[in-house]
Amino acid sequence: MSNNYLAGGVNSPIPIPEYYPQNIVRGEGPYVYDKDGSRFVDMWMGYGALLFGHADPDIVKSIKTATEKAFFFSYQTLIEKEYSEEIHNLIPSAEVIRYATTGSDAVAYAIRLARNYTKRNNVLSIKGGYHGAHEGMVSTTGTTIKTPPEFVKFNDPKAVSEKLESGSFACMILEPVLANSGCTPPNEGYLQEIRDICTRTGTVLIFDEVVNGFRMSIGGSQKRFNVTPDLSTFSKAIASGLPLSLIAGKKEIMEHYMPTGKVFFAGTFNGHPLSLSVARTVLKKLKDEKFYEQLDEMGDRFRLEISNLIHEYDLNIAIQGIGSMLTIGFGCKNFNQGITNENFDANAYQEFIKRMARLKILFPPLPTETVFLSPVHQEILEDIIEKTKNTLINMHKENLI
Repeated sequence: MSNNYLAGGVNSPIPIPEYYPQNIVRGEGPYVYDKDGSRFVDMWMGYGALLFGHADPDIVKSIKTATEKAFFFSYQTLIEKEYSEEIHNLIPSAEVIRYATTGSDAVAYAIRLARNYTKRNNVLSIKGGYHGAHEGMVSTTGTTIKTPPEFVKFNDPKAVSEKLESGSFACMILEPVLANSGCTPPNEGYLQEIRDICTRTGTVLIFDEVVNGFRMSIGGSQKRFNVTPDLSTFSKAIASGLPLSLIAGKKEIMEHYMPTGKVFFAGTFNGHPLSLSVARTVLKKLKDEKFYEQLDEMGDRFRLEISNLIHEYDLNIAIQGIGSMLTIGFGCKNFNQGITNENFDANAYQEFIKRMARLKILFPPLPTETVFLSPVHQEILEDIIEKTKNTLINMHKENLI
């Protein structure tokens, strides 16, 4: 297709490399297909949303069933209440919930709520974290409003304490596992220290689980790490890529939303019945105890194989992650506080993904992004690992890493 009327050529701030497929038309299992019929292994999986891979039969069936009943109403629906009860029983912070449509929506509503509840204005976040495209969390280079949050480095509780002791912060928001600055798990005890600091300073603690969410466990990162925030936001995987997000939190705080409170909250497609139908199917599938065991085993295997290669060849790269999430960082031996401009080799990463694309395996196009595995990768996992290892060895022989 020669004509492209998308602004900037894309629907995202991320440019697609010229050696990547430009016209995807369908997906199935671990693969995506372009208009010419070429097949590629997808290692990005809808930014993590596709826990079960592309066109999962149960998800497709759920969509078809929902559309046959009519799928949008002006009135409150039964499924809104039924699904909220299921979430209440699964997510530790979910005393009550509210639905939104995107992760950005949910985070914006959560920050608005925290400011109203605390009567404070400042927001503290993590350097390299990502919390949506709304004005409240975008740096001043990408917005017209000059009220950005303040930032501290990940895995540094002392820096958090120094900031929050001022008593001027409405909330601290963070991803329990960084997913947009290289997949970076929290140090042992870090999240609990943050919880204790926020409690002591009267700061609302928000876990952004838009990416982490059901990737970590059916109760989110908060359940996996046994640390409960005041508010949390979920999206992406909860509805297998359909537009749905939610804010879960303490009833005392959440009742400040209208109509019981004064905090405005609205959205035409909030709690869309089609998305909620899929979300219920997702929960049913995730209740299989073996699901997360399989994902953890796959992620551990990938990380171990590449880690052993790194040590064998003394490569200046690092691999880290947790569960089904991982990142290969180039130009550094570790990235305990995330990948930054100071500690990664962008050119080496671009060469790596270019070579992998020639092998029909698509890694995320940015070095700070996370690879997301799915059970649909299981049968081809060994092939992916071997091709990844061979590519890294060849780059080492050519003195590229």
